[in-house]
Amino acid sequence: MPEELQLQVNHQFYTATCHPGTSLLSLLRQLGWFGVHRVCDAGDCGACTVWVNDIPIHSCIYPGMRIANKSVITIEGISQNGELASIQQSFLAAQGFQCGFCTPGMIMSAAKLPELSEDELRLALKGNLCRCTGYQAIVDSILGNYQPLCPSVVQNSFAPVGKSIPKQDGEAIVTGKASYTADIAPPGLLHLKVVRSPHPHARIRKIDTTQAKALPGVVAIFTHEDVPRIPYTTAGHAEPVPDPLDHYLLDYKVRFVGDRVAAVVAESPSIAEQACGLIRVDYEILPHVIDPHQAMHDSGVIIHDEPESLQIPDRNNNIAGQIFLEFGDVEQGFKAADLIVENTYHLPAVQHVHLEPHITISWLEADGTLVVRSSTQVPFHCQRLLSQLFNLPQNKIRVYKAQIGGGFGNKQEILSEDLCVLATLKTGKPVEWEFTRNEEFIATNSRHAMKIKIKSGVKADGTLIAQDMEVIGNTGAYGNHGQTVVFLSGYIPLCLYRCPNKRFRGFAVYTNTMPAGAFRGYGATQGTFAMESQIDEIAKQLNIDSVEMRMKNLIRPGDMVNLGNSKDHFNLIGSYAVAECWEKVTQSLGYIPNSPPQVAGSRRRGVGFAVSMQGSGLSKIHVASVKLSRLADGKYELRTGSVDVGTGSDTTLRQIAAEVLGVGVADIHIISGDTQHTPFDAGSYASATVYISGQAVKLAAEKLLTMRESSVEISYAADESTLTFAVQGVEVEVDTETGKIQVLRCVQAIDLGKAINPRICHGQATGGIAMGIGYALTEELIFDTQGRIVNPKLRDYRIPTAADIPPIEVILIEKTDPYGPFGAKGVGEITTNCTAPAIANAIAHATGCRLRQLPMTPERVFKEFNS
Repeated sequence: MPEELQLQVNHQFYTATCHPGTSLLSLLRQLGWFGVHRVCDAGDCGACTVWVNDIPIHSCIYPGMRIANKSVITIEGISQNGELASIQQSFLAAQGFQCGFCTPGMIMSAAKLPELSEDELRLALKGNLCRCTGYQAIVDSILGNYQPLCPSVVQNSFAPVGKSIPKQDGEAIVTGKASYTADIAPPGLLHLKVVRSPHPHARIRKIDTTQAKALPGVVAIFTHEDVPRIPYTTAGHAEPVPDPLDHYLLDYKVRFVGDRVAAVVAESPSIAEQACGLIRVDYEILPHVIDPHQAMHDSGVIIHDEPESLQIPDRNNNIAGQIFLEFGDVEQGFKAADLIVENTYHLPAVQHVHLEPHITISWLEADGTLVVRSSTQVPFHCQRLLSQLFNLPQNKIRVYKAQIGGGFGNKQEILSEDLCVLATLKTGKPVEWEFTRNEEFIATNSRHAMKIKIKSGVKADGTLIAQDMEVIGNTGAYGNHGQTVVFLSGYIPLCLYRCPNKRFRGFAVYTNTMPAGAFRGYGATQGTFAMESQIDEIAKQLNIDSVEMRMKNLIRPGDMVNLGNSKDHFNLIGSYAVAECWEKVTQSLGYIPNSPPQVAGSRRRGVGFAVSMQGSGLSKIHVASVKLSRLADGKYELRTGSVDVGTGSDTTLRQIAAEVLGVGVADIHIISGDTQHTPFDAGSYASATVYISGQAVKLAAEKLLTMRESSVEISYAADESTLTFAVQGVEVEVDTETGKIQVLRCVQAIDLGKAINPRICHGQATGGIAMGIGYALTEELIFDTQGRIVNPKLRDYRIPTAADIPPIEVILIEKTDPYGPFGAKGVGEITTNCTAPAIANAIAHATGCRLRQLPMTPERVFKEFNS
């Protein structure tokens, strides 16, 4: 039975009704304290930290019933007399946040820590996870290791480009006032949950919803019989979409453990979940396949045998996408080689682990407009798809984003909006669908697992003469992003080096596992690991310094960047400072070519390097439009459809406009990511926001200066996308008795053109490197024989903690690019690509062991060393 509780929250007294099983987290949010964030519901991440009687606790696992007559302080309550607490001021000054979803909990934990050394602090923060920052800015915030900026002075600077303007959402983040998608509750809000398949492959014979419908509080239940059968892709791509149209709102067939079966709409999440358990489903179990190689070679399983699905190249062999490209004469190239090296590399599926889950709230306005508030990277693509699915005019659908708690590509998918909108249209009521952390792990998307074969032929002096690369990518049950990710896994690494003869074959293959999708680096991450590992192996066999070999073969200004026919040319070399990157990284590490590893008993130290490139946006495809208006008070309003996912782009775009207009950043009000109130933008992906949306802003500001009119609207698409380059060096220590790896130092130099906001660029780099360390050493989604993920929890799926991240040095090499706004290039994705291969190369230098499978766990290192 529910109980009435007396409690105090932030010095205010409440009488609250608490149902058994309610967590303190849920109770606080019901009372309107939204600075307490829901991430894991398991006490694993620290985002929900509050003080109970002045002691920090994880409110998601603290029973609400136990709070009677106690005092609670949340992030909203630590300021005094309108002044930020000192810890809030420190986080604001050092910008110890990006998306900000972890920040309230981080601050609440940090405020109660004693004075500690940096190493002690990193250990103390292990209970608080962050996916964006790489922790360095958080540690600096707590220790006070930063150069404080004066926001009032910097924001009013009339030449803001190139200055570390504070992120404009900073104060809202550190005070808990930033409003994320779930932080509203329209009157009469209903809640949606789904029944998910327990089988990897099955047809649904019958669904019995009788008991579930009889449960008090259940409003509606939907199955495949209640929805239109329209094939679509969940990928947020511009039209014409390149992906298979192989997904349905609800289907009569399930294709992985976790696939959607039925949707329940009820008065509360708990009632909806209870009703899901009462639905009885009769399945016809079908044969399944989880290995992509088996799936494409006479497995006897056809995962998409339904005739309605479109744009599937070879459904009989489960091929969702295929690429064949060749340049020169590869066979003749190998005949002329002095050395041929051929290896196979295995890359795992990994999860994005953005701390804010997928969440959508939808409702109908009085005039019939459908409003969709969603944590999405692609509001305009989402609007278009919803229009197609529900036969609604696009101008009657408003999709907008609130503050976003991370995405990394996983929110470039339409995963929660569709069923939420279905429920709203059917019931006429506001509906919310928030994924659990378990659902994030088992039923969203992963980075594509890949098997990559590379065969390289070289001359004795290290000159590459032929390369042949084959990629088999596991795209899972659906083909969203499959072909384009596989394409870039070959295109990026093969085009990075000058080689007259090269060939690429790539396959995105259906299996009965959770779908793969977009993930920071978008295939280049996997391909870079394989290529940069093999380049090191070749250099060792030729007894050539690996840095020297890379510099000898890297593309240079004036080179054509393409693989195959000239029509495939869509990247170009603008600014080029790769030599400077190598110089800075090797100097910082004190690198001496051909130096042996350091050996001290069982511990061995080595150094490794890697280089990568990434395009800035999608040329000819990615369109950005902005509207810039001069206001009556002399200030400006910037409307852009671009989406800030924590990267600071809302701040950066204001800096670009302010630079042109000769005003301060504070003089420009921004409205972003709202299909009703902003012009079209393709969204936040492909490292496009600064390069393409930023250029649109610059052009609009320049045009406004020449016009008498008070506003101007500009659309921009790049003819070709310039390339960003990065070089990374790491030093590792390996204990050969245990296989344990410790990354001691990490240096990355980025050839980024112009840093519009250096501190934001630095934060992107440290966060990307930390994500790369997890990819290298700890992260892997593990599947059983049914394709079921067996580690769908933060405590079992290990993203790096503050204690796992070494000192990171980021060097921004600025050499103005002729194509980007004020010479800037994209920087969001490339920062991840080099980390894993640099670590693998350092391990090989330290131990002589070459690991070709990620993650490089202690067990794998130990086994390889002792084999």
